[in-house]
Amino acid sequence: MKSKIFTLMALLGVAAVSHAQTRSGRAAYHLSSRSMTTCARYEPVGSLLKVTNPKTGKTILVRVNGRGPYNGNRILDLSTGSFKALYGGLGSGHGPVNYSVVKRGK
Repeated sequence: MKSKIFTLMALLGVAAVSHAQTRSGRAAYHLSSRSMTTCARYEPVGSLLKVTNPKTGKTILVRVNGRGPYNGNRILDLSTGSFKALYGGLGSGHGPVNYSVVKRGK
């Protein structure tokens, strides 16, 4: 199973990780200009996440630079730049996401 995951991840151009896990929930944005960053409730600072908009299939890579959000079922607090890249604008300010860890921070 790990070799299949590694092959798939290598084809996608990202490093394979052991214990790959996908989380689903909602994301909001915080004012952090154009940076491709996020605050994450469950992942350590320094982690690299592959975040997907399940409605469109659009995927971005973001670096975890803080903890949170601590509001309801929100699992990520994307920077403004990340949110715009994923959703095409700020819209309602929150939306559904899936994410997986590409590289876990320490």
